[in-house]
Amino acid sequence: MQNADVIIVGAGPAGSSAAIRLAQNGINAILIDRGMPVGSKNLSGGVLWGNDLAEIIPNWQEEAPLERYIINKKVGFLSHEDATVIDMHFDEWNNFPNAGWSLLRAPFDEWMAFKAQEAGASVLSGINITELIEEDGKIVGVKQGNEELRAPVVIIAEGANSRLMLKHDLTYDPGKTRYDHSDYMIGLKEVFELDSQIIEERFMLDEKQGMAGEFILGNIPDGIKSGGYFYTNKNTLSVGVVIHLDSFPQNQESSNQNQSYKIVEYFKKHPYIARLLKDAKPIEYGAKLIPEYGYNKFPKHYGNGFLVIGDAAGFTFSNGLVIQGINYAIKSGILAADAFLEAKIRNEFTASSLSNYQSKLTKSYIYKDFKKFRNVKKITKNPNLFHLYPSAINNGFKEVLTETGEPKGNLLPTILKNFRKSGANLISLAKDALNFRNL
Repeated sequence: MQNADVIIVGAGPAGSSAAIRLAQNGINAILIDRGMPVGSKNLSGGVLWGNDLAEIIPNWQEEAPLERYIINKKVGFLSHEDATVIDMHFDEWNNFPNAGWSLLRAPFDEWMAFKAQEAGASVLSGINITELIEEDGKIVGVKQGNEELRAPVVIIAEGANSRLMLKHDLTYDPGKTRYDHSDYMIGLKEVFELDSQIIEERFMLDEKQGMAGEFILGNIPDGIKSGGYFYTNKNTLSVGVVIHLDSFPQNQESSNQNQSYKIVEYFKKHPYIARLLKDAKPIEYGAKLIPEYGYNKFPKHYGNGFLVIGDAAGFTFSNGLVIQGINYAIKSGILAADAFLEAKIRNEFTASSLSNYQSKLTKSYIYKDFKKFRNVKKITKNPNLFHLYPSAINNGFKEVLTETGEPKGNLLPTILKNFRKSGANLISLAKDALNFRNL
């Protein structure tokens, strides 16, 4: 017996977006989340870029529990004590619809689930789905212990490292290399409380305006490759790091968790960041796994009776200048819902019928973005980016700008000289310069 037309596992932005689109079209959709209430398991925040949500909630920028719209963007290189930061202000980002909003996922996810329920979806919270029901090579439902729910299609929106996909071996296409540490990052985040007026004065923001910053961390020891981020909310600051898992010593698994939190401390205590955090009070912290599959190692996105969206599909992207994922989650949820609606017309939910989801993804900006930056790991995995270039850039600018009573050098030769002093030879510099085309 079928309990629904579609079951969606995971009520993050991807799952809720799919549920809203389906319910708006009269589909009996069940949205299941292990948090109670929905979103309570999620500390992750960040920035929601773009306006994809308007496809299903036209007035979302007025309704959603958003924090601040982004007007200021910073990109920086931090060495042990110094920082070179590009500070960008785009006045056009004041205009509606705004380019991006900082948000906190717990209230945002709860609101999204409410909108799904309001549209007509059934929302079940506090339920931990333990396995999928598979019959004759087709997914036909989900289980929690001995309890079953059945539907022709299950949409998997569990996030990175989906337990259901791993358990049922849905993650890998035949012949593909299985994922390892190089395909994941770990994100660690703290939220700091700070008066809204102080935030606005410190970051030179008007009311409702916000700042988003990403930083390459050149002050982390032991060869660990990490970036940092810093976002302003209404009366809090979201601060954290993203660490490439494959840069941890693989024979020291037990110590990696403690080491990862030390990296957060390195970031927070850097002189440039510490002054931004002055008088801010830490109120919560947490961690999450982040997929870094990229275009060349995407997992399966559809099969007999199932679709995969959001982080579970590998739709998280970073090139050092921007971190995106929430927008891809929302868009993939909408596309998966549309693919199901087309399959329902045929009343066929095989892999062949559901492959229209892949067609929609390929035509969308999601795949176009990932394809364009498919070789970005040549830069983001390059140890020079973290361990040589931040100090070389900072030392070069410092040398040119500091008055010593000696004749000044030109900027580019001075920076190149500091690159060589840091240990980079001309051949590696030339190779890295070519790879920067991938940004």
